[in-house]
Amino acid sequence: RDISLNNKLDKAKILFNEGAYSKAKEEFEYIIYNNPGSSVALNAQYYLAESLYMLENYDQASKEYDKFNMLSQNSELIARAKFLICKCLYMLSSDSNKDQNQTTFTIDRIQYFLEEYPNTGHKNECESMIKDLRTRLAKKEVDAGELYLRIEKYDSALIYFDLVMLEYYDTIYFEEALVNIVLTHVLKGELKTAQFFLDDNKD
Repeated sequence: RDISLNNKLDKAKILFNEGAYSKAKEEFEYIIYNNPGSSVALNAQYYLAESLYMLENYDQASKEYDKFNMLSQNSELIARAKFLICKCLYMLSSDSNKDQNQTTFTIDRIQYFLEEYPNTGHKNECESMIKDLRTRLAKKEVDAGELYLRIEKYDSALIYFDLVMLEYYDTIYFEEALVNIVLTHVLKGELKTAQFFLDDNKD
């Protein structure tokens, strides 16, 4: 039986390497289902996650990588799986006009990965993903502030613009928030405050 499952695994890997991910996925699932807990099944578990990732089924792929990590002792593959979980979460993160709880969770997960693997070869890609996600969050806050600005809720608008300057100083929306703060004070008739703020941040 082990020989036949090993043969099945080899054939499934060939399918995977040829890019036939859907067929490979079915084969890996069959192996896992028919010999749970075996080394063959663990090998298949990793490739099942990889197949789902290649099929862009990121939600299921991240779950299968997690399962692999709970069972495996292979530190190199575990590190790769953890990175790919981060990538899955990044790909699943919604754009800036939707709920951003998932985005914040994803940033935390990527940062945790970087702390766990400070010498990872994926450092630049992780930092790029974090930057992109932080930019999305900043955009959401700026959009909210501009909405309040349009309906003349100036104090509420200032809360959002201040938040961007405080929390997202490293994004492209920092200067937009700064200009909007000046504009909001002008619209409130607070010209001295606007001038003081502008002088304070002219750099």
